[in-house]
Amino acid sequence: MSESQADISVIVPCYNAERYLSVCLESLKAQREPEVQMLLIDDGSTDATGAMLDDFARVEPRARVIHTENGGVSAARNRGLALATGRYIAFVDADDALEENSLRTLYRHAVSTGAQIISANHTLFDMEKEQRVPVHLPPVAQDSAQIVREIIHMHRIYNNIWNKLYARELFDGLRLDEDVRIGEDALLNLQLFLRADKVAHLPDYTYVYRVHSQSAMAGVRSHSEAHQPMLRSMSAILLKQGVKERYFRDFLQSCVWIDEKERGIRACMKTFGERVRPLVLEGVREDRLLPQDKRLYRLVRQGGFPAFYTLMRVKEKLTGRKWGIRR
Repeated sequence: MSESQADISVIVPCYNAERYLSVCLESLKAQREPEVQMLLIDDGSTDATGAMLDDFARVEPRARVIHTENGGVSAARNRGLALATGRYIAFVDADDALEENSLRTLYRHAVSTGAQIISANHTLFDMEKEQRVPVHLPPVAQDSAQIVREIIHMHRIYNNIWNKLYARELFDGLRLDEDVRIGEDALLNLQLFLRADKVAHLPDYTYVYRVHSQSAMAGVRSHSEAHQPMLRSMSAILLKQGVKERYFRDFLQSCVWIDEKERGIRACMKTFGERVRPLVLEGVREDRLLPQDKRLYRLVRQGGFPAFYTLMRVKEKLTGRKWGIRR
């Protein structure tokens, strides 16, 4: 098969993954349909990863190995995007695996429906406990605008890039932000779903997310601090696309929840004015807000939001009804 004939380009960033890589490669090898271009990016590994990839490519004609200096997962994925020739793009992490026939399932649905993004369910596999836990969340909507809202709220299916198939044209002029280390996939999806005209979600389980002590978030001490670059980039993207006012309430809720989840309501509200408020208000024009969000905007701008939010959280506990979406 020539690379120009590929139906799907599968991009696999690999860094010091020798402990997990063989399972990933075997799952790729087992994907017999459709025609696949495997782009295996060795991101400056210092263990046996590079040699394992070279050995695999010698017996797997669909695989191409690219050895680069270490630049991080986003740089590796961007390198793959630059080389991709497939009609569609899929991402797989080197410590994860594809379910049998997952690419065929995603591809056939994309071709038959014309959807530019196809998402699916996945399975968590705890490697220490050897336990499989299906992650099945009903699709929120088959509408890009609603899914963008869910991405802002850190949805467990829509935020990830490894459980989806994308039409390659969506990436024209678009790449991952290499300066963001946590949430970079959510930022990419935010932009891709803003571009997509038709999307779909399948109930099938197509991906195995393997959890272990070296997973990306395992060593993060402060989740709130780690997510701040992502939130700043998210604000910039929403402003650039001219939609920050449309998603004002959602962005506010997400910023608050990320901080509150780690530090608690009292600490979060105590520093809201200096920590969250400037980012939430940045670039927002009141005349472009949805009518139902204008009062909330004024509460944030005039300093009344902490008292309002604390009251809403108390009301939640009494009524069981959430104020906003929290993932």
